Amino acid sequence: MSLSLFRSCSRTRTRSRTSAAVAVLLATSLLAACSGDSGGSGGSADTSGSAGDSAEPTRVRFGLPTQMGANNSPMAVAEHLGYFDEEGIDLEIVHTTDSTSIVQGINTGALEIGSTPPEPLWQAIESGSDLQLVYNYIRQQTGSIVSLADGPIQDLSDLEGASIGQSSLGSSNLLLANGILDSVGFTEGEDFDNIAVGTGAAALQALEADQVQALSLWDTEYAAFEATGVELNYFTTPEVASLFSTTYFTSPDYLEASPDVVEGFGRAMAKATLFTATNPEAALRIMYEDFPATRLAGVSEDEQLATDLTALERRIELLTADDPEGTATWGAYAPEAVTAWATFAVDSGIVPAEIDAQAHVQNLLVEGYNDFDGEAVVAEAAGWTE
Repeated sequence: MSLSLFRSCSRTRTRSRTSAAVAVLLATSLLAACSGDSGGSGGSADTSGSAGDSAEPTRVRFGLPTQMGANNSPMAVAEHLGYFDEEGIDLEIVHTTDSTSIVQGINTGALEIGSTPPEPLWQAIESGSDLQLVYNYIRQQTGSIVSLADGPIQDLSDLEGASIGQSSLGSSNLLLANGILDSVGFTEGEDFDNIAVGTGAAALQALEADQVQALSLWDTEYAAFEATGVELNYFTTPEVASLFSTTYFTSPDYLEASPDVVEGFGRAMAKATLFTATNPEAALRIMYEDFPATRLAGVSEDEQLATDLTALERRIELLTADDPEGTATWGAYAPEAVTAWATFAVDSGIVPAEIDAQAHVQNLLVEGYNDFDGEAVVAEAAGWTE
């Protein structure tokens, strides 16, 4: 079906779900792909139908390299309010601890759409993977390096010989931090080391106990720390500050076979992001209701809400940078930002050779992502009640 035709297809309300066992499915699919099994019993989902023109929902396995939390609350909104249902999408969220496995899942067909910052995508593309970045979710950079404001690390050069705390050693933030430290001539394993410390209280404890001298996490984590009274120094570079962050991606084969599914997914997330930006408290309370594991033990909902709101409001600034609602650019990549990423990836050593990033970022579905009634979404958010 051509891009000009599928946008007029009717959409079917279906159900949306998160599977607790999909990590097993991902591992099984990856093993099958590695062993050469390309049969239909354990591989890719059937993508012959489209999200909007079939009586049956289209299953979309979505790879997410973090657990549900304030930074992912628009996903909870899209599920709760039926935005995926309206697109005929039956969603399964596959949580992983790293981005590499999501790239592998897309490459093997174990996942249909994935989410990750761009660093591992550029590496995979440089190594020969053919991936398509399809939706610019976080429109400005979330990652940076931080230290305690009253500690000895007051400049990037002070990190010589230091240990940098990472959420995991498979985190894309590790690649970004290595690129930032490359700007002062530091090389991992020679001038500094990366150590896995997790996120949240465990990461902050590692920093305060001097197990690590800096952290390489992201905006919402830092906002949550600061909400408890911790003061931080931030380190980045002008080049890094100009880069977009978390992006949605898929394989060229899936994009060609099911452009309507990808478009519907992006439209659902655009609506959910607008809802969240309009009423972040509603987004968090929806997440608490549908994902009870996001509630902290021993902390009242209102206490947690105050902290999570601080984090989410900081994230919203990046999700809505350059006014995507007013400019009808939800999901769009600015060509200059793609060029900046390609340059930074080489200059910082993320990839060893230049890549044609523009060929993998084509903005094919932006018009469809923005084909919804924004005023209705804003009204729904403003009038939301539990």
